[in-house]
Amino acid sequence: MEKEIDNSKFLEHDFNQCFQQMRHYDSQLFDSVKFLTTAYVGLIGIGIGLYEFGIKESKDFTLAVIASFLVAFLLGLFMFMLIIRNRVYYVHVTRYINEIRNTFLDKKPLGFENKSGMYTNYKQPPFFNWRSSQAYLMYVIALVNAILCGAIIFVWFYEEPCCWLRTLCGVGTLLLLQVGIGIYYLESREGKSASKSVFGRD
Repeated sequence: MEKEIDNSKFLEHDFNQCFQQMRHYDSQLFDSVKFLTTAYVGLIGIGIGLYEFGIKESKDFTLAVIASFLVAFLLGLFMFMLIIRNRVYYVHVTRYINEIRNTFLDKKPLGFENKSGMYTNYKQPPFFNWRSSQAYLMYVIALVNAILCGAIIFVWFYEEPCCWLRTLCGVGTLLLLQVGIGIYYLESREGKSASKSVFGRD
């Protein structure tokens, strides 16, 4: 009996800690997006400012403009990968919380039947849910990254024919590529243990 009480306390403590960890992953994600938004605005503003100044003064700032957009693009790619990785951590912790909750509620303590249907499925949430807030952030960052890539193509090939066509193709290709890779990676985590999913080995 004493051993069961100790085990129960351990699970209770683990549940509370994991709940805090889950909130941490969620808040970390939005803090990262705030930082990225600031960086986007600053770097894109610098690029546009140099581009307009170059036209006004008849000077060539092409490389400086591209460098500014490229830094923003690379930062965006890094944040895109971070969001996907953060989703993996979030899902594993959330599923663990659901499993612990199910263990206790399955015994109907004090006659509690969970009529509200609070989450108890350890297979939920899915790693990729197209309607989740994290997925929407993934789409938005992928779109901005694609537009930045398009801006780089546009500035580089500005005086050449089919400039707009190249730009649009670049935007569309990179957008689909990012989202496709992100979805593939997340869905490939299904059916794996936390260690295998996160570290690549059990």
